[in-house]
Amino acid sequence: MMARRARSRLFCSRLKSLAPLALAGAIFASAPFPAPAPAEALRENPADQFAIGERPFAASSSWNTPIGEGAIYQKVGWPITARFGVAWNSYSPAIYTASNSDPVVSIQYPPGWGYKGGIVDVRMPPDADGAVGSDGELLVIDGDVVHNFWQFKRLNLTEATARSYGATNVITGNGWGRASPFLGAGIVAAGSSQLAGMLVRAETDRGEIAHALQISIDMTLAKPGQIGEAISGDGHNPDGLVQEGQRLAIPPAVPMPQGLSPLGRMVFRAYQRYGAFVIDVAGGVTNLRAQANAYDPATITALRRDVAKITPMLERVECAD
Repeated sequence: MMARRARSRLFCSRLKSLAPLALAGAIFASAPFPAPAPAEALRENPADQFAIGERPFAASSSWNTPIGEGAIYQKVGWPITARFGVAWNSYSPAIYTASNSDPVVSIQYPPGWGYKGGIVDVRMPPDADGAVGSDGELLVIDGDVVHNFWQFKRLNLTEATARSYGATNVITGNGWGRASPFLGAGIVAAGSSQLAGMLVRAETDRGEIAHALQISIDMTLAKPGQIGEAISGDGHNPDGLVQEGQRLAIPPAVPMPQGLSPLGRMVFRAYQRYGAFVIDVAGGVTNLRAQANAYDPATITALRRDVAKITPMLERVECAD
């Protein structure tokens, strides 16, 4: 991972009106996607502590908004050699929810993502630490704020360091960073919170995935710049396929492949109903991210077989309204 708004409704309307002329070969959704009655775990009492397994961020967030009827789909053109996987036991963060009994940890971090740097105090469990891999990501939910760290290193019970930091409100925020004044919600290249679009076991154990997923695209396929609600990007290939911030999805008319695992079927349905946002790059593979301190090897092994079939079905969503 390389640590680093939506097109207007007016534009979408114009795009639809021009579609027969300008988007030959594009696929149009002709009917609403049938909702699979997701267990969205909406908050019953907003004053409650956010619990892992609830859907994060505001209901109005694009992460939580299904792709609309009349969406326009265009082929990505995935190369035949493209690889697809799931980041889980490395290069994907653990997620922790702080309790009042947890120690307050003072984390020293440098300026970046619109933050001045210095020390941020966050309550977190004693075992919270950076993920395996050089990125060392970590997500900690303390109250109504989700803190996102890059290259996090726990020094002792009450001290730590990080090379990058971003945070946002996990209940009322939209999961994206702010373009002006510039402020990251997290540490991924698009400036979004790494919690947005994450596969979280407590959520998938409760029912359907009720939000878009996050994609880290093979860096050789990432174009420079960013689109949509991304506030930054780290693509470098002028001949790449997509920019960070792009929404991808499987068109609703595409049938589900046979033989998927239970989690793979959930991912397929989420890909169709909500899609996935490209928010980061990865080395040599296009990945989903799954919560590192959850799931089990057998589940992830099965899911990795599944995504090799279904992630290549993703197409660009040129207009989701």
